[in-house]
Amino acid sequence: MSTPPTPSLLPDAQDRPGRRERRKREVRQRIYDCARALFLENGVANTTVEQIAAAADVVPATFFNHFQSKQALLGLLAGEVVDAIELLIAEHFPAAGSTREQLEGFARAAAEQIAANRGLARDVVLELMRKEASPEHGAPYLERVYEPVEALIEAGQQRGEVRSDWQAGFLAQMVVGILNSAVTRWLGDPAYPIDEQLPEAARFAWQAIRAETAPSPQPPPRE
Repeated sequence: MSTPPTPSLLPDAQDRPGRRERRKREVRQRIYDCARALFLENGVANTTVEQIAAAADVVPATFFNHFQSKQALLGLLAGEVVDAIELLIAEHFPAAGSTREQLEGFARAAAEQIAANRGLARDVVLELMRKEASPEHGAPYLERVYEPVEALIEAGQQRGEVRSDWQAGFLAQMVVGILNSAVTRWLGDPAYPIDEQLPEAARFAWQAIRAETAPSPQPPPRE
C-alpha cells in the first residue's frame, strides 16, 4: 500500500506570486496614502522621503522600490486633478438648470475642492503643468474643459440664453480663458483667494456671453 504524499507546509506555487503581488500593491498604496496626507498637512517642499517612509512603516529603501522620487508621487497625484476636473464636468454641465447656473455651479464646486486641499492642490497643478504643458496646447487641465464648455454654450444659444453674434467655440475660449486667469493668478500667488475669485470669474464670464434678453444675476453682497 503506497504512503500518501506529505502535505507541503509551503503555499501552493501558483498562489505565492499572487500573494506577493498583493502585498506589493498594499505597501505601494500605503506609501501613496501617507505621502498624500503629509503633503496636505506640511506641503510638498516640507515633506521628506524619510518622513513618508516612517509614516508608511517602511524603510526609505522600500519607498524607492515603489517610487523613483517624491516628484514621482506628485506626478501620480496630478492624475487626480484631471480625474476631478472630468468628474466636475460630468456632474455640472449636463445638469438641469440654465447655462448660467451650470457654469457658476462648476466654478463653485472647483473652488470648494481647491479650498479643501489648498496647498497640495497648487503643488499638484504646478506639477501637472510642468509635465504636460506645451506652447501648442497650454495648460493640460484646460483641454478637458474646452469641449464641454463649448457644448454648454451651444445649448445656451439654442435656448436664447447666450449671445449668438459669436460662434460657440470662440465664446468657449473666452470663458475658459477668464476662469483660467483666476487659476493662473493663484498659481503665482498662494495667498490669492481662489475660492472667492473663481466663482467671481464665472459670474463675469456669464455677463460677457449672455444674450441681451437673459436675466443679469445680482452680484453677491460684499462684507
